Amino acid sequence: MGNEGSKLKGLIIDKNAVEVNDFWALYNAESPTTSNEEGGGAQLLSIFQGEILVKGQLWSPVGPMERAIKNLMIYRHPYILKYVTTWEQSGQKHLATERVRPLNDVLAKQSDIQVCLGLRTILRSLIFLIEKALARHLNICTHSVYVTDSGSWRLAGFEYVWKAKEVNKQLLDLASTFMDPKNLGEDFEQFAFASLCESVLEKCRPAAGDAGTPHVPEFREYCSTHLKHKNTELRPKLSAVLLHPYFNHEFVLIHSFLFELPLKSIQERQQFFSTLIERLRCFDEQMVASQLASDLLSRMVLLDPTAQLCVQPYVLRTKATDGAGATVSLFSPQTYVQYLLPHILKMFRLRDAQIRLILLDYFMEYVRLLDDEQLQSEILPHLQLGMSDTNDVLVAKTLRSMADLVPILGANKVLGGDRRRCFSDGRPHAAVSTDSQHLLTEPRSITPLMNGNSIDAEDDEFMVSGSPLPTENNVAPLSLRLSPDGGEDEKDLTNLIEKPQETDRSSHPENNSNSFTAAHDNTLINADEEEVWSDWDTTDELQRLHVKQAGLEEQLPTGELALNILETNSSASTQATQTSSSDSYRTACSNLSISTTKLAAQPSRTLIDDLNALDIQVQLATPPGRSELTEFDFFKDMEPVIECKATSSSAPTEVIHVDASRFAAATVTPNGDDLGDEANQGWGHDDQDEDDVVWGTN
Repeated sequence: MGNEGSKLKGLIIDKNAVEVNDFWALYNAESPTTSNEEGGGAQLLSIFQGEILVKGQLWSPVGPMERAIKNLMIYRHPYILKYVTTWEQSGQKHLATERVRPLNDVLAKQSDIQVCLGLRTILRSLIFLIEKALARHLNICTHSVYVTDSGSWRLAGFEYVWKAKEVNKQLLDLASTFMDPKNLGEDFEQFAFASLCESVLEKCRPAAGDAGTPHVPEFREYCSTHLKHKNTELRPKLSAVLLHPYFNHEFVLIHSFLFELPLKSIQERQQFFSTLIERLRCFDEQMVASQLASDLLSRMVLLDPTAQLCVQPYVLRTKATDGAGATVSLFSPQTYVQYLLPHILKMFRLRDAQIRLILLDYFMEYVRLLDDEQLQSEILPHLQLGMSDTNDVLVAKTLRSMADLVPILGANKVLGGDRRRCFSDGRPHAAVSTDSQHLLTEPRSITPLMNGNSIDAEDDEFMVSGSPLPTENNVAPLSLRLSPDGGEDEKDLTNLIEKPQETDRSSHPENNSNSFTAAHDNTLINADEEEVWSDWDTTDELQRLHVKQAGLEEQLPTGELALNILETNSSASTQATQTSSSDSYRTACSNLSISTTKLAAQPSRTLIDDLNALDIQVQLATPPGRSELTEFDFFKDMEPVIECKATSSSAPTEVIHVDASRFAAATVTPNGDDLGDEANQGWGHDDQDEDDVVWGTN
């Protein structure tokens, strides 16, 4: 910067001029840059394109464009138009400066405080130029003042600047064409500045009811009586004008101190920053943000230790919408977004580790005010760059900020690349309340429940699954657990007799409410009883008894059927005991209890001593009244009588009766051929036992 002919690469100049006069045309331009100061963004510039030929004796030796370029390169001050570069193209001089606009174009939009600060800025630049640099400005007016995008005023018109020793009467006569005729004498800058102040204040009168900036009438009177005094020797110096109360009220002093911060001592900084927030609360936040945002977020303020404790927490945070912290911060979210956020985004592009660490400390304060597009384009790329740095502290804070972006943008946009599911949700099914008025709000497992309509259930207890409990209207007794193959015994017979009685009781309305509980208890009891099974040998005999019982139920009355079942059970129990000795004690006790219960329910009967009553009675296969063939007993006269050999003549003969059921025919059919075949089959007895068998003839 400062070298002639160093044209910026990639410079883009607008076609439409912002301002045109006799000396140049002003254009807006944009230049790509990678400078650390601009954070890698585009640099906004103003291009002054000079005219090739300018007539006038005043510009005979040096043209106005050449003089302006030379003076801007020599006189540097924060309140003077900033020089960037210059070059010559097609015989025309080009001057690049910071982006500015003519004051006349924006004066109507300036507020009272902006006018006050602007006039003070021009006064400070004139003090530097005249009293320190020993130069003279011949044309101080609104045409020589420009305004930056941030609202700061800049002194320009340096084609009218000469060194103090070069100014003479001849030069002033040549400059009389553009100077005020009343402005005569040596101290013409005071008169010109007073005219500038009156012109600006006249155009920016405060609205009705607006108090405006204090001391404005006094300052207007001061300009007309002192700065425009006819006696030039009685005009005060410009540095004395700076002491007027109009330029020294509270807000102007704060602005001035922040701007001149590099010149202040450490003690002055500590005292200033410790009371700065309380002083700023006295002014409107809109005015504070618009005028002091760039100063409060400057590098000098951010890196100051006292400012980090006393200023930054109130500037980088926004006012809370509710709660106790509503008045802690200075700015509301709306003001924050409008004035502070553009500066923060610009600083986020800076590759300065200390600045980035400070911004990351308040990351969520301004990230939540940005939309997704701004986060992806202006925040996320710079965070990803910070993860590659060698500073461990910077990387750690950057990773925390990246984690804060995941809920906002999503992991796919923050991390990028191919992602897959590596972990599964191993939580158990959440307990679901069956009370529709007390639904659980805890997160459910990602695995769906077997039945999702559990909210319709009416039970008050929690269930593990989503299936509803049965209601009173649709309760059905739970089915008993079936015994395995070979595990049936006398308990099955008892259950068959007692089940119809239980069903009748459960059918009554008064018993419906307890049916579900009773069925559940029965299931538990039967489960305990069936854990001990009888031997399979005994079970075979019991199955045959069950078949016979089914036929007896159709023929015998209820009383005789019960007695017959009792007698049959007793016989089967005796035979089973002799055949197998492995029946469990619990099964025997259960049989005895069942038999006793059934016996007590029947009327008392006389015991029969005749053992023949215990023989199996042959019954007709077809009940009376049916037209089918009656059963014919082919083996009635063939019942064997086994006699034991007599040991003595006086001993009575003992007759052994054999169970005829073992030889009974399984099925009787009316087919004659089948009867003949069965008759020819014979008994198949051994010849060696022929003498011991006596065939009866009855």
